[in-house]
Amino acid sequence: MESKLRELIGQAHVWLFVKSSNGWLKNVEILDVNPETVTFRYEHESEIDRKLWEKTTRLDNIAEIEVRLLAIPKSDQQVQEMKKRLSKLLEQDS
Repeated sequence: MESKLRELIGQAHVWLFVKSSNGWLKNVEILDVNPETVTFRYEHESEIDRKLWEKTTRLDNIAEIEVRLLAIPKSDQQVQEMKKRLSKLLEQDS
């Protein structure tokens, strides 16, 4: 677990399942990992406010790690628009 968390330092779209919270923390930013603890930041938004938290917890408190690799729109119209934008970008590089 420690080595995988180290690989993810600074990466986007990381989710952690924290046993003590009994839930997933979405889009965390892993800041530091050592043999006993991991330090990370995450944001929580409610209807009233947005809070930014920084937490240090024991490595054995992390049960699972998920990383979103890719998100593709479901609607064909959105996919076609994305293809057009990518084509324009590729044309600009030529």
